[in-house]
Amino acid sequence: MIIWGSTGKEKTVDSSEFFCPKCREETGCSIVRVSRYFTLYFIPLFPLETLGEYVRCDDCQSEYSPDVLDLTREEFEKATAPWTCTGCGNKNASGCDSCLSCKRPRSDVDIFLE
Repeated sequence: MIIWGSTGKEKTVDSSEFFCPKCREETGCSIVRVSRYFTLYFIPLFPLETLGEYVRCDDCQSEYSPDVLDLTREEFEKATAPWTCTGCGNKNASGCDSCLSCKRPRSDVDIFLE
């Protein structure tokens, strides 16, 4: 009887520096690739396909999409900063599409004024 199958396996393919959103500082990171391997008698022999990649912070071990490597500290801070409504002056969370006070939709002017 032959026992064959597949299993997932992670491999560090590169390392880099990036701004970690959780640590809030420049730190090292590992770029990890996840692949599916063919197994024979539970021994991984060769990769069948790449399932994806992610970035792991070396300090806090948080995992992120590889797109986080393209963001600078300033871009991250701007994206997560609250915005001020031009109608009533209320400060709103970055994820809100309308003002929490006057319900006015967030406009391009609000984005430009940040």
